[in-house]
Amino acid sequence: MIGTPSIWTSMCRRRPLCEALRVLCACGWNTFEISTEHLCEIEADASPDARIGEARELMESLGASAPQAHGLLKANVASFDAAERAEHRERLARHVEIAAQLGARVIVMHPGGRQGFATRAERERIRELNIKAFRRLGDLAAGRDMRIGLENTPRGKPTPPGLLDFLAAIDHPAMGVTFDTSHANMIDLDIPAAVRELGPHLVAVHVSDNDGSGDQHRFPGCGTVDWPGFMAALGEVGFAAPLNFEIGGECHPDPEILQIKIRYARHLADCLIEMAKKNGPNPAG
Repeated sequence: MIGTPSIWTSMCRRRPLCEALRVLCACGWNTFEISTEHLCEIEADASPDARIGEARELMESLGASAPQAHGLLKANVASFDAAERAEHRERLARHVEIAAQLGARVIVMHPGGRQGFATRAERERIRELNIKAFRRLGDLAAGRDMRIGLENTPRGKPTPPGLLDFLAAIDHPAMGVTFDTSHANMIDLDIPAAVRELGPHLVAVHVSDNDGSGDQHRFPGCGTVDWPGFMAALGEVGFAAPLNFEIGGECHPDPEILQIKIRYARHLADCLIEMAKKNGPNPAG
């Protein structure tokens, strides 16, 4: 069956991880992607092992799990600054370790190079630095029985052939793709076709919507993403990982309003899964 409904813990990023998990579970969710903010919370704690243990015990008591995590959002493993590059690589490595201890089997990461390039030589340098970094991080993830899902970001307008070429260049079995629907919609990709092309390389998805004009990360149905087509394509390629909602555009400072939104997102997740059953074959089911 197409993935279990999941939501990133950053919906409650103003709360410590255990408190965030309690709120999300109370609103109907029991599968999570641990957000960058909560990995950083544990990373900075004076007793990280104790915080990890508390979170694991809480999830067990709630019947919850965290099969995904999102590594450091600001990481740039292809920075031209060697010190920054090394720092970010080491922090991502630490996030792999924390995520593994929390039970994650996939950790999402962004390709480096957000500084951009002015020449062909700089473009090739970014590519080389990414390949080197992700081979090392891939070794670390593989040693913990994890996969790394490289996310399609809007930068550089990455197409499925470009992503597949990048994976082939890294040439590591721990590497796969995280497909973000909002990022794809921003560059006007044919989302169902992209899912079919990426097929067996998909290890995670980020589900959200926008109108194509920016990185809005709204509820499915609030923008122009082809949801019947997307869900049918996931079924056709046999995608069975969590259907993870990354709807940062729906966060709200008022706790009561936020909880209403989180409950509504849970209903939408069920609707999408039902849509997949009605609109396309699902070999994984």
